[in-house]
Amino acid sequence: MKIMLQFELKKIFHKQVNKIVLFILAAVVLAGSCLAIRDVWYYREDGSKISGLSAARQLKKEQDKWKGYITEDVLRRVVEEEKAARVSSAGDEVLFKIQGYDDIRDMINIGFSEVGDYDYYMCGNITPDEAAGLYDRRMLRIKEEIKASEEKAGTALSEKEREYLLNQYESLKTPLYYEYAEGWKALMDSQYLSTLMTITIVIIGFLVSGIFSDEFRFKADSIFFSAKLGRNKAIGAKIKAGLVAITVVYWSAMLLFSAIILLALGFGGAGRMIQTGRNFSSIYNITYFQFWLFTLLGGYIGTLFILMLAMFVSVKSRSAVVAITIPFALSCAPMFLGRIPAMTYIMNLFPDMLLRINWYVEEYLIYEIGGKVFRGYSVLIPIYLVLFLGMVPVLYYGYKRVEVK
Repeated sequence: MKIMLQFELKKIFHKQVNKIVLFILAAVVLAGSCLAIRDVWYYREDGSKISGLSAARQLKKEQDKWKGYITEDVLRRVVEEEKAARVSSAGDEVLFKIQGYDDIRDMINIGFSEVGDYDYYMCGNITPDEAAGLYDRRMLRIKEEIKASEEKAGTALSEKEREYLLNQYESLKTPLYYEYAEGWKALMDSQYLSTLMTITIVIIGFLVSGIFSDEFRFKADSIFFSAKLGRNKAIGAKIKAGLVAITVVYWSAMLLFSAIILLALGFGGAGRMIQTGRNFSSIYNITYFQFWLFTLLGGYIGTLFILMLAMFVSVKSRSAVVAITIPFALSCAPMFLGRIPAMTYIMNLFPDMLLRINWYVEEYLIYEIGGKVFRGYSVLIPIYLVLFLGMVPVLYYGYKRVEVK
């Protein structure tokens, strides 16, 4: 069995076209990580700015001055500093003075802005005492967001759903802790990670789509199925080879991407709550490190299901070309179809949602099942894990019963 597995893996990774797509994936990982690092900016006192590694080092020095719990006194101080900066400076010179506490300032802006209308200057337009009530204001704003979400969807949440949401928000422990976390923000709060997951799943699709269909393409199916172990252990070896290829390529891409960014920008801030960043209204009360694990594991399960389905299609269609379309269709198409209001609810159940966890943790994605309410990903991840496991025997017996033509 081990020799069979090695043979199937050799067939996958020694194909010239597969070597090319793996090279493309490596280039995408390097390009994406460089772009994420480049997106970190530091503003100098003269109004000029720098980006990348040198910017991160300087920014850390500024943010370390504000390191600690975001208490009422800290919130008051942020507003006072903001007002003073606006009075004493103009233009880009202001950015130099506010960059040390910019994330806290952004929390205030989000908390006190009208729903759906972010006000960049809100921090300077409220009083220090008003800012001190940010955590209470967050709950009021969330209630407003829930109401606005219901109006947009044209449906009302049940009492249990509303109660569940509010309990999730209220369970966030405050005051929140603040420290430098640009590495984790560059990794998790940008579009690059979800884009990389989509590209990775399409590229792995090229690798695994021919595992089963190549026997038909090369007219070797009669030999394969007439061999002593052709309809049992040989099929098992193909399935294992597919799973190994998916696992190795997916985790290599994700871990390399993460390592480059975090080694360059720093691992600090792993224990900072995601509510201190872009996801101020998230119902997932987790740290950046937990967020990273959650996103990558969810993406892996989604990848396993989609590519197992692609391999099954290759068995039924006997075509690698048809199978390759499955990863693309399931990872890209639902994202665009979901923009159609009538299809949003259905599209939220598709496996591509697992490839974009870092963009949907702030959405009110919940489901009431059997009288109990669950967060969206608490439902989607188990569902697609079970479906993936169910696809393994289906794929095995589907190929075993193929008729030789």
